[in-house]
Amino acid sequence: MDQEWISLNEYMRRNKMGYETVVKLMHSGKLEYQKIGKQYKIKVTDKDLVTREEYNKVLERAIKAETKLENIEKILV
Repeated sequence: MDQEWISLNEYMRRNKMGYETVVKLMHSGKLEYQKIGKQYKIKVTDKDLVTREEYNKVLERAIKAETKLENIEKILV
């Protein structure tokens, strides 16, 4: 995927963001967009994706955190 243009609603859904947050990002220049009539189209590029390595690091941290939480719960119960 080199680039694609998606609707504002699709961008909000994919990134779990609200309307006002996305509009602020667009108007601050952090998102490339076009306004076609009354609709916004937001450019999505590869830079918006995370690498497998970054994903695995976050996943590993989440697993460690869950394990620690489970151990704390066992101690407290």
